[in-house]
Amino acid sequence: MSELDDDTRLEPIGPQNFRTQITDRWSIGTAPNGGYLAVITTKSIAARLPHPHPFSVTTHFLSTARPGPAEIAVEVVRAGKGHSTGEAKLFQGGKEIVRTIAVFGDLGAGAGGPTHVTVAPHDLPPPDACERGRAGPTSSLSIADRVDVAMRPGAVSWMPGPDGLPRRHSERAVLDGWVRLRDGSEPDPISLVFFADAFPPPVLNLSSVRTPWVPTLELTVHVKAIPAPGFLAARFTTRALVDGYLEEDGEVWDGAGKLVAISRQLARVQRMG
Repeated sequence: MSELDDDTRLEPIGPQNFRTQITDRWSIGTAPNGGYLAVITTKSIAARLPHPHPFSVTTHFLSTARPGPAEIAVEVVRAGKGHSTGEAKLFQGGKEIVRTIAVFGDLGAGAGGPTHVTVAPHDLPPPDACERGRAGPTSSLSIADRVDVAMRPGAVSWMPGPDGLPRRHSERAVLDGWVRLRDGSEPDPISLVFFADAFPPPVLNLSSVRTPWVPTLELTVHVKAIPAPGFLAARFTTRALVDGYLEEDGEVWDGAGKLVAISRQLARVQRMG
C-alpha cells in the first residue's frame, strides 16, 4: 500500500458515510493539498459505485481543511450500464469543506475506439538531469517529502537555482517536469487526481505575483487511461491571470508517452494584508 493509499483510508460508518483522518503529511504550510483531499472524496465515491475508474472528477474547495478527523457523505446520483455518477461531501466540525462530483466507468471497456490526440509530451531531459529542489510557495512543504518532482532545468524562476543564486522571474507561467510518489508505488487512475495538483502554481514565475499563496477554488480532472508504471510527465500552464483569478491547465502523460489525464483548475492569488 502506498503512502497516499494509507493516508486516504476510509472507515465506513453507515450505508453512505465514511470517516477518515486528514493527515499533515501532504500539506503546503498548514493546509492539506487540494489534490490529496480530492483523492479522499474520489475514493469514497468509488466505494459506492459499480464502475472501477474515474473518468471525470470535479472538486470544489469550500473552506480550508485542516489535519484531523473528517466525515464524508456519499450520494449515488446515477448507476447506469456504461457509466455511473456520485457526489461526496467532506465535513470537518459539522462544516462542509470539500464537495466532489465524479463520473466513473471502465477505462478498459473502450479500447479500440476512435482516438485523436493533438497534444504531445514536450521533450524533457531525463529525471536525473532535471532540478529536484523542494520547489513550492513556502519552505514548509510536507508534501515534498511524499512526492518526487523533477522540474525542467530553469522552469522554476522564483527560487534560487541549484547554485544557490537568485533567479530573475521568467514571466512564463509554465512548469513542466516529472513526478512520482517517493515511496516507489506506481500511479493508478485515482492517484492521477492527486498528480494533477502536485506541482506548485506556474503563476509564481510572474513578477506581478508577490504572494506565495494561490489556493485552488475548483479542480477538474479528466482521466484518459490507466497509467503505465514509472514517472509521469506533466505540464501546467496559466494563460490568463485577471484581477487575481486564474485558470491552470494541466496535461499528464505516463512513462510510455500516453496521455493519461487532462486537468483544469480555478485558483486565486491570495490578497496581501
